[in-house]
Amino acid sequence: MKKLFSFFWDRSLLIFLIIGGLNTIVSMAGSQLLYGVLGYWGSTAVMYVICSVFSFIFNRKFSFQSKAPLLQSAVKFTVVIAVCYLVAFGAAQPLTNLGCNLLLPSLPAEWRDRIAMLVAQVIFTGMNYLGQRLWAFKE
Repeated sequence: MKKLFSFFWDRSLLIFLIIGGLNTIVSMAGSQLLYGVLGYWGSTAVMYVICSVFSFIFNRKFSFQSKAPLLQSAVKFTVVIAVCYLVAFGAAQPLTNLGCNLLLPSLPAEWRDRIAMLVAQVIFTGMNYLGQRLWAFKE
């Protein structure tokens, strides 16, 4: 168990979290601002596409110091981002609605979506790190 923990808890995770933290701030701010115009899926998709470009560049170079072929890692990275996005944001909305139905039944749908965006970000981050570390930038 200690070996597994030390495999994931290293320099790459720290740098990934710093890059991801900055991306999260930009993505969440943009998603919240665009929500009124584009809704849940539109606002989050636009911001994830924009932030993913920066994430690819910085994580490839700094977090994982990948020497894998550029095109190969770009395709894998895109698959990881797409799967993580669909799973995280697809799961977050019904999970948040379920939680709100139990705890805050009168909370408006707009606020449920905004909370779901935060929940999705947490799910996305964990899945994304694993996908990038174990597959997208693996040489």
